[in-house]
Amino acid sequence: MFCDLCRKHNVNLGENIHNFCSGTDIFKLEFINIHQSSEAHAWASCMEAANNATGNQASTEQMLKSMSKVTLGRIENIFRTCHAIAKCGRPFTDIDWMCKLDDMKGVDVGSMFRNGKSARTFIHYIAEVERRALKEKLEKCKFFSLISDGVADKAIKGAAVVYVRFAYEGKVHCQIVGVQSVDKSDASTIKNAIVKSLQINLQLNLSSQDWARKLVGFGSDGADVMVGENNGVAQLLKEIQPCVQSVHCFAHRLELAYKEALKSIQLYTTLIGLLQNIYYFYHNSPLNKTNLKSTYETLKLRPAIPSRIGGSRWLSRLQTALQILLKCYPAILLHMSKLQADTSAQHHQKAKGLLKLLLKMEVVKFSHFLLDIINVLNILSRVTQDRNSSIADIFSTMQSTLETLQMYKTRSGPKERLVETVTHFHGHQLVGNGNISPVRMKVLSNLVRMLHECFCDASQDVLRATTIGSFKLWPEKIKQEFGEREVSILTKHYEPVLEGANVKVDEVDTEWSMLKLELYDRFQNIRSLTWDSVNSDYLHKYPNILMLVDLILALPASSAEAERGFTQMKLIMMQLHSKRMSESVTDLMVIQLNSPDIKKFDPEKAIHLWNSASQRHRRLQTGYMITNGRSDCSSDSDFDSHCGSD
Repeated sequence: MFCDLCRKHNVNLGENIHNFCSGTDIFKLEFINIHQSSEAHAWASCMEAANNATGNQASTEQMLKSMSKVTLGRIENIFRTCHAIAKCGRPFTDIDWMCKLDDMKGVDVGSMFRNGKSARTFIHYIAEVERRALKEKLEKCKFFSLISDGVADKAIKGAAVVYVRFAYEGKVHCQIVGVQSVDKSDASTIKNAIVKSLQINLQLNLSSQDWARKLVGFGSDGADVMVGENNGVAQLLKEIQPCVQSVHCFAHRLELAYKEALKSIQLYTTLIGLLQNIYYFYHNSPLNKTNLKSTYETLKLRPAIPSRIGGSRWLSRLQTALQILLKCYPAILLHMSKLQADTSAQHHQKAKGLLKLLLKMEVVKFSHFLLDIINVLNILSRVTQDRNSSIADIFSTMQSTLETLQMYKTRSGPKERLVETVTHFHGHQLVGNGNISPVRMKVLSNLVRMLHECFCDASQDVLRATTIGSFKLWPEKIKQEFGEREVSILTKHYEPVLEGANVKVDEVDTEWSMLKLELYDRFQNIRSLTWDSVNSDYLHKYPNILMLVDLILALPASSAEAERGFTQMKLIMMQLHSKRMSESVTDLMVIQLNSPDIKKFDPEKAIHLWNSASQRHRRLQTGYMITNGRSDCSSDSDFDSHCGSD
């Protein structure tokens, strides 16, 4: 005996007995009733309802309504599990043991779709929901910027990661679009990869007039292929939209400026070598580390082991290493003095060499001077790494950084002032004359010069004008002339873009003056305001100036988001044991970086989308079978072909 419906749609759960798809020889009514209420029969009924739906019917909703609450609950549980697998970076095959665990906990997940192939499929539709949501946001907003970076190393083939940054009614968004493989690392190939990623993931044609007129900025690292004056990616994008404002990743530029400014400073090279050797001196010897801790206890100091320097967090690590060296100087010096005195000690000679450098007056003074520099640059670095920072915030912080460094040319910093005239440090006699004046002037001059060049690729006037986009940079008391020049510069530079967004450019100046007066009259602390709250109150009155603010907020501050994306991508590809880009990599990155947290995830839209795609697949398959004279009872299951089975 067979169930025609289950056999027609080949819904087979693999029961050993009473299998109404492959056939059973037991004709008891009891088992027929059990099958009628089973999960397999419920799915077959849903598929039949979907096949019979007409084009005018809401077939997705019809199918979901025809599901029992139990069946729909099982699918929701499976989708939630798949979302958690993707969000936490787990392998697709984890769904097997996670479903078994759900069984033991009494969570009903059914007996279907419990394999890695199904998990991969469901994860694709969860990611597709996020992509469609992103496209809807981009369609609503009037301006957006692209952020991209490229990578090629031993672990990963060449690839370009693409983000979009945009603002809608004062609220800033920065979301990943996808990852696209590149065969060559030239500007044209990378630009085409960016365009292809937008086309594949968002069905967005960047060259079309509707999207080209929205493009206002491009953020990238400082590589020549990205920002080359003649044939960089930025220049190729300006062929699509001449008003594009190109901004290098400032975090990357800061690192380059710092290294260039200090590369020829011998005293800096000596200090960096000292910090590295002290770190390895204790890191590679448990005995030295234990004895150092005992020395801390003897001196009643809080223990701190010398830390490493370098790596992706080079600035904060260097700051920490210098702080530990200067704060724990007495303990480190006492421990090494004991090793120097003990000629039979294993690290006697190494300790002797390190101790000689630690007692040099110029090394101690330069350490304090460098810590002052690092403290200033670290503030700038934090602002560039903050995803909520606007380009105006970074530009303003850079200006204050330059002013502080200029001040240090004529006046020592707070740390350096502590050792300006000393001959002893923490009770230890220092050797040498300690004259670092020529070195410090060279370092400061080099840094100021290199930092000045950090925004050389962008229009200085436009960047300065973006200060009106950050309330933190507004004057505490109203100034009638504040922002007037900036608004004029911005409207002139972006006039074609603004007109394309139906902004009445001639009214922007007037709206700026009136909005500014109202804000200062109504709010005592102007710097605590946010643009989304201003939009909610004043968008109906001053739409044109607030559209200009959205444009400012859409400009990229750096490509730090793309660098974070690459870090995430490397972890994903290591888990997939692959060196090549695949659709699954983009799906996983979209879920990890764009989707809600596990607690807030709602699978309903993803289930609808998956179901709609399943219906289209079944209709195409049915048409193919009719055209080729095949029976409706094909042995290729809809579920197997769409979701797979292990």
